[in-house]
Amino acid sequence: METCRGTDVPAIARYRPRFHELRFWYVQALVILIAGAHNLIELAGQGTPMGPFYFVPDSLFFVPVVYAALNFGFPGSVATALWATVISTPNFVLWHTGLERWGVIFQIFIVNAVAVFVGRRVDLETQAREHAVRAGHALRASEARYRGLFETAGEAVMVIDAAGVVREANQVAGRLFGKSSADLRGVPLSALLDEETVAHILSEERARQAVRDVVLVCAEGREVHLRPVVTTFTENGNSRVTQVILRDVTEERRQEEGLRNYAGQILRAQEEERKRIAQELHDDTIQSLILVCRELDEMEERAREGPPDLSQRLHAVREETARIADSLRGFTGDLRPPVLDDLGLTPAVRRLVADLGQRAGVEARFEVRGKARRLPPDVELTLFRIAQEALRNAERHAQASRVRVRLDFSGETTVAVAVTDDGKGFHPPAQGGSLASGQFGLLGMEERSRLLGGSLEIGSGPNKGTTVRAVVPVRAPEFSSGPRPDQA
Repeated sequence: METCRGTDVPAIARYRPRFHELRFWYVQALVILIAGAHNLIELAGQGTPMGPFYFVPDSLFFVPVVYAALNFGFPGSVATALWATVISTPNFVLWHTGLERWGVIFQIFIVNAVAVFVGRRVDLETQAREHAVRAGHALRASEARYRGLFETAGEAVMVIDAAGVVREANQVAGRLFGKSSADLRGVPLSALLDEETVAHILSEERARQAVRDVVLVCAEGREVHLRPVVTTFTENGNSRVTQVILRDVTEERRQEEGLRNYAGQILRAQEEERKRIAQELHDDTIQSLILVCRELDEMEERAREGPPDLSQRLHAVREETARIADSLRGFTGDLRPPVLDDLGLTPAVRRLVADLGQRAGVEARFEVRGKARRLPPDVELTLFRIAQEALRNAERHAQASRVRVRLDFSGETTVAVAVTDDGKGFHPPAQGGSLASGQFGLLGMEERSRLLGGSLEIGSGPNKGTTVRAVVPVRAPEFSSGPRPDQA
């Protein structure tokens, strides 16, 4: 069943005259009075024409009809007009003929038309007024709910106008800035946060910019990390208002820092273990194999006087031993190349590129941009491992014919390494998706660069080759080409 907007009353109920209201019957009595007076006048003056005033009595019906429309709407006006029509019928049937009769009929028609028009118009205006009242109630209820959420929110919330001035602030924001929420009103946002953050919050291009956390020293002297969540809306059709929620991510940042330190400790322990294993292999196993080769050389010399097959077998064993020693040298070089510790990043990466060209038969180029220099040990090791992993991927997976490695020292506070190949390429995972996609080599490069506060960019596509570029900050003083402090 169709219902009236905002109520559960059937729509047809709106068109029932309100017979229970006494005023409605007063109006109907007025109609009877007008019609009765008209009939009495007609009877009293029977045979005496009223002339041009014959329309005056019927015109009086406009009064009760319009009154009924204004007070009872469409149902009341139509019912009143129909009632006036019914009780006026004997008058124009008995006492009017010719044009006068048609004039009275037309006048009654006009009364009914006015009843329909005015009554319907009053109904529409009444419905619009009721709708506006309901909307006002809903708006006030919504504002009350918003105010409750605004005041009880566990995070700092501020409303900023287009001029960058605080219009509203909740209690959490007041505690954060060491003021009451009332005192924050009218304070420029630039007096609370740094200029770059304020410009970001008030910028219309904010969606295209990266979210940047804010470090704030609150009233208690505690350092707080805040992450702005900004929403912009329009008030009164044209006034731009910005709502800023300052999420406290101090604990989150502390946990991230703890995880970063833990990962850094794991990597350092891993590198130390690699260095120890490489050193032991070099000092013990490889040296022992070299001694075995020398013993086999002497045995081969003596065996030449004996059976020929013995000399050949000794020679084969000697060659296999030498091959194992060479393989172990390459393995120890991968674990921890001595050239990295002794000479630095540039010679170590140059050696990587040269070894790849000789081993895989690809065109391998090495370039240095800017003035090469020694870097802090963790920076050199990170960039070396990233270049090593990228070259390994180019050799094993990319099927590349050309590889280029570039070390970039031109930045004042950063250094970069870029590895480009012309291989078959791939679809790079989304940021942070290397683990889910099982690409642990990429994950390792991402983690190494992130631990130093750097970034890793991977550009690739099917049959478009791959470029891996890592940029890390140089946070420690430069080292000379001499021995490192930890090796002095």
